[in-house]
Order: sequence, then structure tokens, then C-alpha cells
Amino acid sequence: MAIDVEKIRTFLSNLTLEQIYNSVFIFIVLLILILASIALYGPVTTDQTQQVRQLASQQRLPQTQDMALALLEQRPIYRGQYLKLMQAYQQESVRAHQLPAVDADQPEN
Repeated sequence: MAIDVEKIRTFLSNLTLEQIYNSVFIFIVLLILILASIALYGPVTTDQTQQVRQLASQQRLPQTQDMALALLEQRPIYRGQYLKLMQAYQQESVRAHQLPAVDADQPEN
């Protein structure tokens, strides 16, 4: 099985600069996606596990507490799940700080 040098030269001479740029762009995008996937499926650190334990023990945000308790039951906790928990915590804490609207007809005390 010999390498045909003439076919390689023909192939390389037919490449345009746009094809090379597109190939490099696709390679970079695929590399980013692969590294992001690896990062999301990695285990959490001990500090992050401690934060999950704190959220599981708090009483102020019940939905976040339930989610944290469910995460503590499984091993290992992946970074993607931890980030979902942090997003739920942030959204629930924002909802907890918003006051309900006051009716214009309702008298003030």
C-alpha cells in the first residue's frame, strides 16, 4: 500500500483558501463542543458539594432544597447538574424577593 504523492499534490492544489478557513473554523467549533461536554460531565469539587449540602439544609427555598436533596442522593454529582441547581436557586431566590402587586382599590394601612 504505497502513498500516491501525485494524488496528494493534486488534492492540495485544488484546495481554496475559503475551504481551508472553513475547515479550521469547523475544527475549532468541534473542539469547543468536545471540551464543553467534558467539562459538564466532570465531577464537582468539594466546595461545590458543600454548597449543595447547604442548599439541601436550608428551608427558605423549598424547590431548590428538593433538587439539592435529590442531587445528594446520587453519586457522583456532575458539573452540569450542579449548574442546573445553581440556576434554579438563582431563579427561585429572585421570585422569593419579588413582592406581589398591590391593587389600586385596596386601602393602605
